Order: sequence, then structure tokens, then C-alpha cells
Amino acid sequence: MSSIADGFDQEEQEDLRVAVTDRGLLSRLIAYLRPYRTQVLFAAVLIAVVAGLGIAAPLLVKMAIDRALESEATAVEQRRILWQIGGIYAAVLVVTAAVHYVQIMLLQTIGQNIMFDLRRQLFRHVVRQDLALFDRQPVGRLMTRLTSDIEALNELFTSGLVTVATDVLTLFAIMGVMIWLDWRLALLSFTVIPVLFLVAGFFRTRVRQAFRKIRVRVARINSFLQEHIAGISIVRAFGQHERRLDRFDTMNLAHTRAHLETVAAFAVFFPVVEVVSTAAVVLLLWQGGLWIEAGTVTLGTLVAFVQYAQRFYRPISALSEKFNILQGAMAASERVFALLDSTSQVVDRPEPRETPKRARGDIRFEDVYFGYSPLDTLEQDAAAPVVLDDGSDHKKSVLTGMDFHVRPGERVAIVGSTGAGKTTVISLLLRFYDVDAGRVLVDGIDVRDWPQRDLRRQVALVLQDPRLFSGTLRENLTLWDPAFDEHRLHQAIDRVGLDRLVARLPRGLDEELREGGQRLSTGERQLVAFARALAHDPPILLLDEATASVDAETEVRIQRATGELMRGRTSIVIAHRLATVRDADRILVLHHGRLLEQGTHDELMANGRLYRRLVEMQLATAQASRRA
Repeated sequence: MSSIADGFDQEEQEDLRVAVTDRGLLSRLIAYLRPYRTQVLFAAVLIAVVAGLGIAAPLLVKMAIDRALESEATAVEQRRILWQIGGIYAAVLVVTAAVHYVQIMLLQTIGQNIMFDLRRQLFRHVVRQDLALFDRQPVGRLMTRLTSDIEALNELFTSGLVTVATDVLTLFAIMGVMIWLDWRLALLSFTVIPVLFLVAGFFRTRVRQAFRKIRVRVARINSFLQEHIAGISIVRAFGQHERRLDRFDTMNLAHTRAHLETVAAFAVFFPVVEVVSTAAVVLLLWQGGLWIEAGTVTLGTLVAFVQYAQRFYRPISALSEKFNILQGAMAASERVFALLDSTSQVVDRPEPRETPKRARGDIRFEDVYFGYSPLDTLEQDAAAPVVLDDGSDHKKSVLTGMDFHVRPGERVAIVGSTGAGKTTVISLLLRFYDVDAGRVLVDGIDVRDWPQRDLRRQVALVLQDPRLFSGTLRENLTLWDPAFDEHRLHQAIDRVGLDRLVARLPRGLDEELREGGQRLSTGERQLVAFARALAHDPPILLLDEATASVDAETEVRIQRATGELMRGRTSIVIAHRLATVRDADRILVLHHGRLLEQGTHDELMANGRLYRRLVEMQLATAQASRRA
């Protein structure tokens, strides 16, 4: 348990490293108000109206006391004055309620629109990042940025900033009226203001750090839940739910303790503010009573001052309560803006080269070196020097001097043991990452000179674990393209034998699939992925162990479909089962990131050493399995 906690502490220290001022964060947040400046201006007018109406009530009470109850007017005249003032008071209450309604509706609308804009901007930024971001950021943490962190900002815009603006304006209005009524009583009321600011400043730093911890630990919990709910079958199959529950308890307890830190701070803060403000009212009553006896202050003025004092300290107390919202929003905004400020290293050239609409499929790796950055160095300056293959721990070398040529229409298989760099070759061809040295060329053009969108339109990718999305089967095949060619779609479905599945589904292509295509078997999901690749008619086809998890009958259908699909296309097939690559035009054998052997199956069996050993090992394993 201690090792887990130590790991959490180290990760938390990394997540809590921020150097952003409140002023900088607020200026960035307020910038999101600009598209709604007209509505914001109208809301500001409503805030001023509410503040003005808020100072009217004590003045009306003063008038009622001084002009009616404390005056020498007749009883009839007193009743008339009280009815008039009472009517005005009631009208003020009705108008205040109506203005409050309009203000709340307007501000909530503005806040929701801002959250829509911010969430959309954040998601757009995330999906455009290169894969290095997802290497270092767990899915649950990204989900927290897009959901609960954004929601905390929503509360800031719809409640925090508006209430603060209203309270500040009300404070200044009350101060002005109090000075106008009696400057001596006003000074008595203001004596506690420095004390309140000192108290607020003392608690501010402590609460801010606690809220940062809360945001970090919420992200960690979300990441843990996402990972384990998605992998619940493995957790239950291996009987690990109790151990996983223990780890969740550790994270949950850390989150609870962070919340309790804020509770402890505010449990002291609010009573202190209340005691200080109550002491000020007592001082006001004591000194005001003496001045009433001396005849220098009227009873109505003192009553109005007591009401104003209560209204004066109420916004101050409310402002202290808004620390809860403000500090939570500041902590959330730090996380959101840190993600928005992350930069992608894989970007298009400012002026990319002119590229063909449809590539011929000529692929060349020229002396390519590449290594993945360790997780603890991914945040470093991208301009830092990269050591290619000297044993440095800056980057773990994956490909070293990779050099090969795939001609248009050629079928090339890549084999090798786990970790040899097979999938990395595909990632570099699709430019998910940029090479450290050397070049990757498609049709003689460096992939860094291709616009990424145009490059990836030339390629269809089928993975060992096919990814399907929530939505209809048609949407998963066409990738949400409403203008997709219907004939091409059905032709692809027929080629891979997916027509049996379509006929079985009650709504055919319009059948809704659950998240990840859970209603389909592994083989059916791979058939869907294969049909998707076929339907998009790419000049380059990449298959990454695409038949590894299907039964013999499904594999026969896929092999038949791939054979037809590969005619006239450049195809790169990655496979661990060497029987699936026997008919390739050429086989590349990788070992620890280097190309050791290449040739046809027969050539490699006759002259190769590593390939022949791999084949013999698989044959021996298969024979042992049959005997067992």
C-alpha cells in the first residue's frame, strides 16, 4: 500500500506544478465572454439595477421611521405616509424579483454557451494532437478535463463571477449611501474591512492548493474507473476485484482528505467572518445609541445603518463563500489551459508540397531512426537534442537505420518478435510520429511534406483489435460520411462476407452498435473493420495482425477478400502467425528495430536464419498444442 501511495505522491507532485497567476487565468477566462459582449453588457445593466434596488429598502425604512413614526404628524397623516412607503417597498420587491429572473436566465444562457465553446475548443484541440499526448495522458484524465473541469468553469461563469460583480457593485453602492447618510457611522462600519481582508488572504493560499489536489485526484479516480470498467472481464476472470477495490479505496481516501482540507479551512473562515461582522454591528448600535441620546443621529438613520451594515457584511461573507467556487474554478482552469497549451510536434508545413490526389503507393524508408520518449521526459522541450542509438535514456531506440522500399502494388509482410518495431513502421508511415532521423517517403515525397489529412486518405488501416464506435453499423463503415457511395459500400460488405451479419441484424446497416461493438463477436468486429477499409478504396493497405483473433472459417473469408483487395494496391501486412504471410511478394524480418533479412518465404527458408527459426518455433508450438 505504501508503494502505491508513493507512486501517487510522485504523480501528484508532477500534476500540481503550475505557475499561472489568478490574473492571467481570469483574463483568459473573460476572453470567452467577448462573443457575447452584448448580452454581457445587458447583464451588467441588470446587475446595476439589482444593486440599486438593494439599497432602496433601508432608505424606505428610514423614511417610514423619521417621517411617520418619529414625526409629530397626525395619526391619519402617519398612516398615509406608511401606506405610500409600503406600496413603494412592495413595488421594489416585485421589480427586484422580475429583474432577478431575467438576470438568471440571461446569465445561465451565456454560461452554457461559453461552456459549449470551451468544451468544443478543448475536444477539437485534443483530437488534433499527435499520439504522444495520449501516451502520457490517461483517458480518464482527459475525460476529467472535458467534463468535471469544464463544469467547474460553468459554475464560475453562471454563479461566481456574476455574484462577485453584483456583490462588489452592491458594496460600493452601500458605502456611498452610508457615507451620504452619516460619515461617522460609516467609518465605524468600515473599521472591520482590513481585518476581513487579512483573514481572506490568509485562507486563500491554503484553499487554492487543496482545490488543486481535488482536481488531480478526481482525474486519477476517473482514469482508474474508466480503465477498470472497460477491463472488468479481466478483473473478474482473475479474481482481482478485491485488490482493485483496495487500490480504489486508497485513491478515494486521498480525494476525501483533499476535500476535508477545504472543509477545515472554511469551517474556520466562515465563523471568523461572522464574528467580525457581528462585532461591527454591536459597535454600531452602541455608538449610534449614544449619538441618538445626544440628538446628532435620528433613530431612522441608525435603523437604516444597521440594515445597511448587515447588507454590507453579507456581500463580504458571500464573497468569502465564493472562494469555494472561485478556487475550484481556478484549479480547474489551470488543468484545462495546460491541456489547451500543449502543442503537437507533428504539424503540417506552412506551405506543404503539392501531392497527388491518389497515390501510386510507392513507399520508402531511408535510414530511419526513431525512439519513443520516456513518460517522464515527454514534457521537455521538443527542440532538445535527440541521441539516436547510444544507450541514452532520453529516448528508447525502436528503429535503427531502417531502410527498405515497397514498390507500387507490392505485397510486403513484416514479421519479427514482439518489440521488433513492426507496428512502429506503420505509425511512422501514417505520420502519427515524426522520425528522429532519416526519411519516410510516399510516392517520393517525404510524409512531413504531405498534409496529414491527404496522407491518411491514401491509407486504410485494419488493426488486430478493431475499434468500433457507438452508432449504427452504416456509420461505422462510412465513418459518418452521409454522401458515401452506396454501391461501393455494399460491394465491400459482400467481399468480406459481412452480408451474413447484415442480414442477421434486425435493422441491417441501421442497427445501433453499443460502445466498442460489444454486441458483435471479435470475428464480426474484425469483418466490420475489414469492410470499412475496403469501402474506402485506398491505394495503400495496412494490416496489423488483422486475422489474429478470428476462427478458421472467418479467416478463410478474410484471406479470400484480402487477396482480391491487394491486387493493384500496395499492401503491408504485419503478422505473428507466419502462415498468413507465405504468399507475400516479399517478407521483411525485423529484430530489435533493425531489418535483418528480406526475401520470399522460400528464399528465407533456404537462406535466412532468423525467419527460419521463427517458423520452426511456431511449428513446434503448434505440434505441442495438438499433442496436448
